Amino acid sequence: MASLTSDETKFIKFLESFRQFYWPSHKIAENSKGISILPMGDGKNEFKMYALDEICHSCSIFKEGGVWFTPKTTDAIWYKKEGENFFIFLIEFKGDFLCKTSSKCSLVEVVESLKNKNYNDEFTREISSLDKIVDKYSDRMLNGLAAKPLETVTIALPLIYEEYFQNNDVEYLDIRKFLASSRIIYRVVSISEDYEPNRQRSRGRSYRCSNMIPSVCKKLAFEKHDHELDSSYESSLQTHHRRYERAGIVFSAGFVDNIAFNNFIENYLK
Repeated sequence: MASLTSDETKFIKFLESFRQFYWPSHKIAENSKGISILPMGDGKNEFKMYALDEICHSCSIFKEGGVWFTPKTTDAIWYKKEGENFFIFLIEFKGDFLCKTSSKCSLVEVVESLKNKNYNDEFTREISSLDKIVDKYSDRMLNGLAAKPLETVTIALPLIYEEYFQNNDVEYLDIRKFLASSRIIYRVVSISEDYEPNRQRSRGRSYRCSNMIPSVCKKLAFEKHDHELDSSYESSLQTHHRRYERAGIVFSAGFVDNIAFNNFIENYLK
């Protein structure tokens, strides 16, 4: 690694204070059932990073009156100095297919199906209520993925550092200024269409990732100017990513397939 500035050394020392959360990538990428989305074997995805979600949950600064209000953070954080540039990598592991359309489109399809069936106006009131829900509905997964890099940089890391500084005899680092001057790389790691641990499910997954957008979603997207209805998760997130890049919140944002993440480690993180 190239020589470090005083502030870079302080930041690394800050992260190293959370050694208990310095985990292999495949462990950080585990879901609630302990199943990792990253392929393992032959030493793949053993590279260690810091589990940022776990760090957040260990900090009392996010607890008030017995209630936790942890921000939405990326799953992992890592750093690298290259030349004069200090890179901070924010990695989000998502065990889903981001090539599919949002659940809002699925909701629209259900409502449209109810309208087209002859129930003798029995569900007129319910369908009217569902129409109002569709107007207000926004996909939770999409919103969460969109918010993660923003809240990580502007809320989570500054507050975690504040608690660290209060509890340790260390030189002060202006963490917000430091983050603004660093090159922050954000990557969402999701399941590839080619990743198939269970061959019996190939057909269903292929269908879920098809580019066929229901006509009712296209129609409503045009009428309501709501592109969440006729775009994939990845396409919608790209819009958010461009905003963050142009605002200088992150230097680069993008996507990596889970089967390609080990190559990303070799090419960028090491």
